[in-house]
Amino acid sequence: MADSSVPPTVAPYIAYQNPAKAIDWLVNTFGFTSLAVFDDGAGNVYHAELRVGDHGLIMINPANDGLRLGEPLALGAASAGTFVRVETDTEVDALHERAVAGGAEILLAPESKPHDSYEFTCRDPQGHVWTFATYRTALG
Repeated sequence: MADSSVPPTVAPYIAYQNPAKAIDWLVNTFGFTSLAVFDDGAGNVYHAELRVGDHGLIMINPANDGLRLGEPLALGAASAGTFVRVETDTEVDALHERAVAGGAEILLAPESKPHDSYEFTCRDPQGHVWTFATYRTALG
């Protein structure tokens, strides 16, 4: 098993129109852990890091014209999604229930896939796409 003290090699860098609101939603809905939140002193978040499970990391930043990082609702589409692997079907179902309760738009309901995964996909309130799955194909 990987050492959770070693930072992941790859971490999504996700732009949100309202990073503070996104952080609250992700922590409360998906159970992510806030590791660091940096603001400008006036409450405007310019960078945050959230732990996903034991080994995952995502970075949250404001939508940024300089880097051409836009927020999906403003753009009218998401250009990528974030995939989170969990251990059990029960975890997928529990996260699905939390997503529904948190106001996520369910894009694909929980179901078993032919590639040995049980998963669902949703869109968060600011338009980002998330898939939670037991994906086991590459692990077996």
